[in-house]
Amino acid sequence: MKKSLNFLVAPDKFRGSLSAAQASHAIKMGILSALPDASVTEFSLTDGGDSFVDTVAKVKEGAKVIRLKTIDPTGQTLTAKCALLDDDTALVGLTEASGINLISEADRNPATLTNIGSGNILAKLVERGYKTIIVGVGGSATNDGGIGLLIPLGFQFLDDKGQPIEPNGRGLAKLAEIIPPEKPLPAKFVAATDVATPLLGEHGAALQFSRQKGATDEEARELEANMKRLTEVSQKCLGKSLHDAPGSGSAGGCGYGLINFLGARRVSGFELFAKYADLDRHVKACSVLVTGEGKFDKTDAQGKGPYLLAKMAEKHKKPIWVLCGAADISEQELAEMKFSNIKIGQIANIAPNIIEANNRAAKFLSAIAREFALELA
Repeated sequence: MKKSLNFLVAPDKFRGSLSAAQASHAIKMGILSALPDASVTEFSLTDGGDSFVDTVAKVKEGAKVIRLKTIDPTGQTLTAKCALLDDDTALVGLTEASGINLISEADRNPATLTNIGSGNILAKLVERGYKTIIVGVGGSATNDGGIGLLIPLGFQFLDDKGQPIEPNGRGLAKLAEIIPPEKPLPAKFVAATDVATPLLGEHGAALQFSRQKGATDEEARELEANMKRLTEVSQKCLGKSLHDAPGSGSAGGCGYGLINFLGARRVSGFELFAKYADLDRHVKACSVLVTGEGKFDKTDAQGKGPYLLAKMAEKHKKPIWVLCGAADISEQELAEMKFSNIKIGQIANIAPNIIEANNRAAKFLSAIAREFALELA
């Protein structure tokens, strides 16, 4: 009798069409339609960005999700989730109060939006006595170098007249002085980053990512200049600027704010999730790993969750399926990732157009999973 197959299904989100949980369910249904006797274990993947709080809390035994009143990137009141992992440790995701998912496309402008809402959450958790605060640094609508996270914690960012600057990326153009809190903060911070990019330069926060958040080419250049000004004033006032630190460019420079000003230790958001979910054990036990995301390309190798999970499967010599909206990767770039047994399925190859691809993503994803699974029947 043929042994039934055990699939581990753990995709990331398909931005604009499916959450990670919806994608996972669609893939599962496709597999089971072809192989009814198969075993399917599902996870929603996170690497520090979207759904970081819910996804980690779901797999961490004893974790509790709470809501705190704060503001969104435009200044409107909202309640945002955070997770209490144990008596001493809290977890915050920037997408909850600073996320681009909170802003309509017409209102997106990383130069004018603020991280104060996320900073308020950090300040409340410090006030409540949490000794370690983990911050999921990804998916923000902002590009302010992290100053919005720091102002509620007691940092002052002043212009040449000693007045507070506007707490956003545009406001940094007037920055002349930084004054840290009088007393050191009692909490330690951990920055869980989705990519390892630096703050400045072609691959940094402004020039590589701000256009995706609604900036024009001119605004992207202005934001780059403002990020550079922040580093120069930090060097002058604090004697340091860790703008080349891996992850400092994540979430519009929020990684820099946490690492440079709060001494945060950087960890991979995916690896943090993998530890709590015991993913290595599940990968070792599966017959096939299935992961995916909206777009699979060479930037995945910078530290994105689907790539890191696939490398975990490669370590255990497991077949890998990457199901995605579209794959923008050459044969050479894929070869450089050094996977020995990988198959890529793309919605773009079977959907009649981009609108249908987005609107019926779950159906197409199920169809691809079914097609791949039938080859194993």
